[in-house]
Amino acid sequence: MKNTLYLLAALMLFGCAEKRESGGSGKPSVFVSIPPQAGLVRAIAGDRIEIYTLVGEGQSPHAYEPTARQLVRLGEADALLTIGMPFERHLLKKIVPLYPDLPTTGTEEGIDLRALPHEHHGEHCSSDHGAKDPHIWLSPANTISIATTIFQALEKIDPANVDEYHENFEKLAAELRQLDGDIRDMLAPYAGSRFYVFHPSFGYFADAYGLEQIPVELDGKAPSPHQLVELIEQAKRDDVKVIFVQAQFPADSAKAIADAIEGRVVQLDPLAEDSVANLRLIAESIVQALEK
Repeated sequence: MKNTLYLLAALMLFGCAEKRESGGSGKPSVFVSIPPQAGLVRAIAGDRIEIYTLVGEGQSPHAYEPTARQLVRLGEADALLTIGMPFERHLLKKIVPLYPDLPTTGTEEGIDLRALPHEHHGEHCSSDHGAKDPHIWLSPANTISIATTIFQALEKIDPANVDEYHENFEKLAAELRQLDGDIRDMLAPYAGSRFYVFHPSFGYFADAYGLEQIPVELDGKAPSPHQLVELIEQAKRDDVKVIFVQAQFPADSAKAIADAIEGRVVQLDPLAEDSVANLRLIAESIVQALEK
């Protein structure tokens, strides 16, 4: 009941104003869940599509709640492109009854999901207990798959410009294939190496290039004092000098480990909009961290 009243209030407050704004652009509009999707839509469609991103810069998808304005704009969108983030399930429960005709496409379709690292009986566990890693966009191969699904969705909502979209998509896919080869060459000397991160965002990247990410956080929780001591000892054994952190999460635990190993904290942004540039930056940062 509370959610229903909230949505009705949102429609009353913003409905008329949003319709005028949307109608003025004259462009098809799509909603995406996170900035990397927005970057892919932009790479394919240029400025022919109005793009709205649910999770803004600096926000965490794990703590996201839609704004009233976003809920209204969703009712006017030509498509919603999801990516398998947990918050989307709650969002769809809210908007499907309101906008049953809103086309929704899961851009995660066709990608094999890896198990999400978690805590099991107080110990780190990487076995598959049902929880899947949603950070699928952090590998070039997966990004090509996501871009393919985005292209197919844009083809449906704006068929008049499909030739241009197809040409742009092919350029993007070629750039990502080249990037994949470049990263493979960069990281080949470090196959089997471990890199340490606060939040386990980089599992698909690690799997693609024969690396292992060691997360400080598990199940969305900072480590206990006992776990922190174990992580410090493990990092010393691995001769680690860099702990990667993400802007969307507090870095206190990572900083404690870095101080204990006489290392440093380096920030990476898994949600940067430009996937090609960001994946290259991630690779270069890992190479610098692993160089002895």
